[in-house]
Amino acid sequence: MMKRRGVTLVEVLVAAGMFAMVMAAVLSFYVEAVAVSAKRNQNSARLRRFHIGLDKMEQILREARVVDVTPRAILFLKLADEPEVDGFPSYDPAPAQFASAKQGVVMVQDGKEIPILPTETGEHVIFEWVQENPLSSPPAPAEKKVLSVALYYSGGDERSGLFFHRTVNVPRY
Repeated sequence: MMKRRGVTLVEVLVAAGMFAMVMAAVLSFYVEAVAVSAKRNQNSARLRRFHIGLDKMEQILREARVVDVTPRAILFLKLADEPEVDGFPSYDPAPAQFASAKQGVVMVQDGKEIPILPTETGEHVIFEWVQENPLSSPPAPAEKKVLSVALYYSGGDERSGLFFHRTVNVPRY
């Protein structure tokens, strides 16, 4: 008579328990990877939106003369419809401004608002002049300054601080 070999119920339960633990670990890693990927996609979309809006702003400012910069606005003179008169640039007499509002950065001129950079809840755009070479010490009095445009994001109750910033070389009036 041949001896039959089999598995006991205890062995089956131990194997099933080990399989469940391995699958729980794999599932946990998968769920975490999906969450990180979603967060990365959200941040990438935010950066793309910021770059597109900032490119529009930079294009307008390169042809303008910046008059004043505050943390929430840039006051500037735009080129007129006829951009050159007798070889000199002709600026529109009505100043324009980029204003950082709740819905994003808008260009305001003659009472009209044109959306430039839409923002979402928790995003803030801030403008300031910064020294072109911040590592030089002491700073030279005639050292050139560049415009810094920064995107801050505060999600929930905590402030993330600076999310992204870019400097723009524009003429200062």
